[in-house]
Amino acid sequence: MAKNTNEEYDWLNDPFDEKKIAEERERMAMSGASKGLVGVGCLLVVIGLFAMAALLLFGIL
Repeated sequence: MAKNTNEEYDWLNDPFDEKKIAEERERMAMSGASKGLVGVGCLLVVIGLFAMAALLLFGIL
């Protein structure tokens, strides 16, 4: 028997529905192309920061 009989289970919004969970993961996941673009952008920022630090150290900037 259930502990709380007043609380009903929401069958329409089932948090344990595997199909809904899979659809939500697919919707929230980034595609391979967008992950690649984010990675390239981060790499460019890091290279730019190192270049600016090198220019400051050598007194060119």
